Amino acid sequence: MTGQTHNPPIGLGPDLADATEDQRRIVDLIASGRRGSVPSPFLAMLDVPHLAEVIQEVGATIRYRSTLQDAHREIAILATAGAVRCGYEWNHHAPIARKAGLSEDVIQSTRPGAAPAPSEPEATIIALCQELVANNIAKPKTLAAAIEQLGRTGASECVAIAGYYGLLANFIKTGGFDEPFGSNTA
Repeated sequence: MTGQTHNPPIGLGPDLADATEDQRRIVDLIASGRRGSVPSPFLAMLDVPHLAEVIQEVGATIRYRSTLQDAHREIAILATAGAVRCGYEWNHHAPIARKAGLSEDVIQSTRPGAAPAPSEPEATIIALCQELVANNIAKPKTLAAAIEQLGRTGASECVAIAGYYGLLANFIKTGGFDEPFGSNTA
């Protein structure tokens, strides 16, 4: 559903023809940052510009100021996208994960219904994010493994990723911006 020209159920369409001054300020803020553009999730939340501003800042913190290795952050994002069945986010982050050095087997293990990841700590990160999405809590054993493998800060960042990308998926889907999961390989 990318490239829509009509106004989505919530937020604004990509043409921004009806944007208010406050909405345009947020669009400019996001586009001038490290993202370089305004991804669809932020278009979907522009009905509440001050909320969009805060949410995008949380996302920028997760993406650009994380203590997690890039590969670990991306596997958590992909695992969350797969768990919430958000093709848009999964498709956006799969190439980033490849550039971060994740194997195709690990990337594919984050798709809905896929076999578990073949190695650690990837399998633990995926399990943690999937449990958080499914139950709003991780099993003590999974959380303990994540803390052991990633440290307390890394495990906490994975919890934040699961919550944040779940929130983005809500806006993406409600705004009509979701899309089918992409092809199985690069």
